Amino acid sequence: MRSSFLGLEVSKRTIQLSQKALDITGGNLSNSKTEGYTRQVVDVGAKYLNRYQYWQTSSSRMTLAGQGAIGIGVDQVRDPYIDKRYRESTPYVAEYSTSADVLREVETVLDNITTDGLTACVDEFKKAVSSYAERPDSEELASIVRNSAYNLTNQLHSYSKDLHDLKMTNLESLEASIEDTNNIIDRIVNYNKSIVKEYTAMANGELGPNESVTGGYGPNEMLDERNLLLDELSYKGNMSVYDNADGSVRVIMNGVEIINGEQYEHIYMKGSTKIDKEYASELERDFDAYNAAVLRWTSGDDAKFVTGELKAYTDMLNGNGVYKTGYQNDSYGIPYYESTMNAFAHTFANFMNQFNGAVDVNGTLVDPSRLLFCTNEYEDPRYNVGYEDLDMTMDNIRIANTWMENAKMIGEVYDEKSGSWNLSLDGDHINQITVKLNSQSLDFGGKGDFEGTVYDYLLFISNRIGQNIDYFDSRHDAAFATTNALLDSRDAVSGVSETEEGINMLTYQNWYNASARLMTALDEALDKLINSTGRVGL
Repeated sequence: MRSSFLGLEVSKRTIQLSQKALDITGGNLSNSKTEGYTRQVVDVGAKYLNRYQYWQTSSSRMTLAGQGAIGIGVDQVRDPYIDKRYRESTPYVAEYSTSADVLREVETVLDNITTDGLTACVDEFKKAVSSYAERPDSEELASIVRNSAYNLTNQLHSYSKDLHDLKMTNLESLEASIEDTNNIIDRIVNYNKSIVKEYTAMANGELGPNESVTGGYGPNEMLDERNLLLDELSYKGNMSVYDNADGSVRVIMNGVEIINGEQYEHIYMKGSTKIDKEYASELERDFDAYNAAVLRWTSGDDAKFVTGELKAYTDMLNGNGVYKTGYQNDSYGIPYYESTMNAFAHTFANFMNQFNGAVDVNGTLVDPSRLLFCTNEYEDPRYNVGYEDLDMTMDNIRIANTWMENAKMIGEVYDEKSGSWNLSLDGDHINQITVKLNSQSLDFGGKGDFEGTVYDYLLFISNRIGQNIDYFDSRHDAAFATTNALLDSRDAVSGVSETEEGINMLTYQNWYNASARLMTALDEALDKLINSTGRVGL
């Protein structure tokens, strides 16, 4: 025979369960706008008796059936596969977006290269040369040629400063990204510790040595916060996340285990203390040590990334194309465009010096008195260096003292009979400068990067920047669309729908009302049994 109060106990438990379901529904609605919140549900199961207990008989099993429902736990509605795919996609969005933004800054510095920048300086120089060719004996027109060349060197100096400042700005951005990465790692580890403690408390010491809490009911809000941090970390670089048996997570980033429970690695920029030079900051010193941003984990492993924000910054700071050396790579980053401007300065200066008889076809100095361009150090008495000992760059190119002292030397031709240089009054010699600038093919940089005229080279640089930006923009758009689709899928599974929760609220309310009505009916039946049984006819 069933217990007299069995039905009341079942109804009481069902009312409590429906109340908890309403609580969870209210919690979902309250957090519908909370970032990273995962929709929660009460898992309900049927209560049953253990049929193998010795005191039960076959008849007692039937009489004790109908134990009602019990709450198994509060679960998160989450799809691990979508999380994995989302974290595989987000680093590509970060890489392409960051790379495109940095290159747009490079374009801002060099955008006028084919309009009112360096090309305009070359045009101005050619125009001054053409005017001088009409009156080779004019000191004033010769000075205008030299001044236009001076303007060209100033434009190169401006590019040098702006590109260097841009590099330092992005170096600071890399440092901020590194600090942010380390901060995220620390917070994930702290959540690992707290979550493991919570699981241990919930298990009441009953968890065996080979058992796992993975997939069990846990501290849902802390799990949400940790998942949000894992999403943020995925922007920094490609990574994989694995669950540990104790409820903590293990994170591997490009083959290096950076988090495992309470164990972790930090990332830093490797530097050198052997450089005897004053620096504005340790950051600049560390970068200058290798002429590149070299990232390491505290374990000593190289921090190399397939994709992500950190890869974008290191590529933009270390990418030197065909000019790469040491720790640099072959991406087209800020150093590459510095190298292209250095190649222009070197090639243009040697072209003009060769035209004026100062250097031979190999760029070797043959007559210092004929120099039009040289480096700052070459004519500085504090330095005892030869012309070939220092490369001409956009930073150190200058008008040679010989040209400063004699503006008309550019109009002189060599007389083999007398062995002297004399001013040519017909202008043909001077006009050859314009002809060669328009048509002579030059090997810029000597690295096989480009061969063509001065104008072709400037157009080549401008086009390469534009093509690189278009490439990263198109790849970003594709990766962003994929990431958004995955985010929509995750929101469809894990996000809170106010409409759906409203329906759930009505369902649980009806469940509560029905359970309460059942308790009333059982109370009436029990009242009849107690107060009316044996009172026939009364």
